[in-house]
Amino acid sequence: MRSESHPESPGVPATSSGSRSVGVAMLIAVSILWSLAGLSVKTAKMNPMAFAFYRCVAAAIPMAVLALFSVGRRPTAGWMSLSAVVYTLVVTPFIAAMTLGTAASGILLQYTSPAFCALFAWLFFSKRIDRRTLLAIIIATAGVGIMLAFDRIGQSLLGPSLGLLSGVAFGALPLVLSQLDRRCDGRANPFLIVLFNNLGAAVILLPICLYYRVLDVRAWQLALVAATGAFQLALPYVLFQLALRRVSPVDSALLILFEPVLNPVWVYLFVGESPGRGTLIGGIAILAALVIEATKAKDLPDNRQ
Repeated sequence: MRSESHPESPGVPATSSGSRSVGVAMLIAVSILWSLAGLSVKTAKMNPMAFAFYRCVAAAIPMAVLALFSVGRRPTAGWMSLSAVVYTLVVTPFIAAMTLGTAASGILLQYTSPAFCALFAWLFFSKRIDRRTLLAIIIATAGVGIMLAFDRIGQSLLGPSLGLLSGVAFGALPLVLSQLDRRCDGRANPFLIVLFNNLGAAVILLPICLYYRVLDVRAWQLALVAATGAFQLALPYVLFQLALRRVSPVDSALLILFEPVLNPVWVYLFVGESPGRGTLIGGIAILAALVIEATKAKDLPDNRQ
């Protein structure tokens, strides 16, 4: 999942126009690395819970090292615990969705998260949904409906349902992280947050994996997942952090849209898995909704009572 890490990076205003090209190159690299998740899942052919567990452990190791050299306040225990739970609901269903279904449907359904984020912000924080965001939500919802109706007739809905669950959790995660950062006066250490999220997910998944006895994997599978956690999840997070100092948030949001486009491409090229017609049509609708939302001028002010 973005993957299941995209919303954890706090936006940092661009500082130097001369370094923008470097930031763009970083974001393209981030998208390419994140997009390799589907190929890793299809190649490893592991139980999705075991894959998610080992991936989180592998991602936590470099984050622990980076946290030693970073600055910021330690996040509060209550909101950090909630963040870890939500993060687990992002990464695990995402891996399961790509394992049980196509990589294309898994990544595209996870990218419904902006629509759910807007809905949750409206429900829990009284933030108005402007017309542009509402249009994006309607288009994304139509895209999901097309994917489910055309590609899953007579087939199991478990894979797409898990992909959608990951999208719901991915939509809630930025709001949880925002509240967590607010409790630290806007100075929460982002590397500690990513570290605790991955460690928390590993702690939650470990007893489940032990109960179902799915942790016994081959050496090459473990090496692949470890590399995925360190280089496909942790490394692009660091690049994303650095890129946000050079590229505006809107441009960043558009450039990382390479991920849901490239993810099924890699799987098709190296595994031969072709997305269905409904996934292609619905995916175009979801990507269109993302562009509509990402190119919005600015958010409307909150209507807190």
